[in-house]
Amino acid sequence: MNKNIVIVVSSLNMGGAQRVVSILANYWSQKGYSVKLICTHTLQIESFYSLDQTVDISYLQDIPNLKKSNFFNLMWKLFLLRKELVKAKPDVIVSFLTRVNVATALACTGLKASFILCERSWPPFRSLSRNLLWLYRLVFKNVTQFIVQTETSKTWFNEKLYADNVKLISNPVSYPLILQDNQCDIPDNLISGDKKLIIACGRLHKEKQFDLLIKAFSKLQCEFEDWRLVILGEGEERKNLDNLVISFEADHAIFLPGASRNMSEWYERGDLFVLSSKVEGFPNALLEAMVYGLACISFDCDTGPRDMIQHGFNGLLVNPIEHQLGLEKALKKLMSDKELRIKLSENSILLREKYSVDKIMKDWDTVLGL
Repeated sequence: MNKNIVIVVSSLNMGGAQRVVSILANYWSQKGYSVKLICTHTLQIESFYSLDQTVDISYLQDIPNLKKSNFFNLMWKLFLLRKELVKAKPDVIVSFLTRVNVATALACTGLKASFILCERSWPPFRSLSRNLLWLYRLVFKNVTQFIVQTETSKTWFNEKLYADNVKLISNPVSYPLILQDNQCDIPDNLISGDKKLIIACGRLHKEKQFDLLIKAFSKLQCEFEDWRLVILGEGEERKNLDNLVISFEADHAIFLPGASRNMSEWYERGDLFVLSSKVEGFPNALLEAMVYGLACISFDCDTGPRDMIQHGFNGLLVNPIEHQLGLEKALKKLMSDKELRIKLSENSILLREKYSVDKIMKDWDTVLGL
């Protein structure tokens, strides 16, 4: 039977959820299913990730001259979402990201389609009021299956939403990654071949704590002059981070070249990967770096990194309480110990099978009844 699948997401810009959406859409489309993406953001931009030509995409339009947060505009977008869902006549609806999940739950009320809600953040729905949990229980009554990424999140759903229809499905990772744009600058244009390279990537946001990484690396740079740090991504902290690099007089060793569509080439060029985030759900970038065989360092967030990293076996976890000093110690340990980097690298590669697209998609197919 040719299933009709609709995926609802905010946009197709750079992000972990968006990468997963692209993997799901391409996989199901290539298997012959009808796949439609509905983007709730008005701005129609080219997808950051490659999509199969058979995937249909539509964008919900705002009311002209009204703020996006305006109540009437939000109601209009909800009406349009409902209209698109009814028109698509889906067998399955899959939604991603907190506010989109709430909107989709409201918009698909009464439809016969199965509704799969994917929550990626920790704690779940953290961008919404904690005082409205009773309301979410009502709104999500029509959810067929909740999908989470960690056991911690699953427990939260069981205890806070009284939900027993919760399934853990980790993010899949493609290896090798698809080259998104062969016109991008290659690493060797920025970092000379005789330098060792630390990579970090993600949205330039305070929660990513790239300022801590810059400070930690700057403290070590004089001792390790043959090392360079590259932070890939864009965001609201761009100016502050640029100024921080300048204040340390480290612009010869620390680079922020923007978002990259050729992450595979950066992972292949790198020697270390660092995840300095304060909060994570299930960090795709860390998983990608590990399957590419980079020695990795991460703060031990409440969820995410510890699901991938076994401390001392395939990476290093830093206690968040240790803050910048802990990051410095971990960096110094790996920058000075090539044998340890090789050991962590060899063990990281073992995750390729555990999180392969074929393996993870079998779990998704089971949930969707494909």
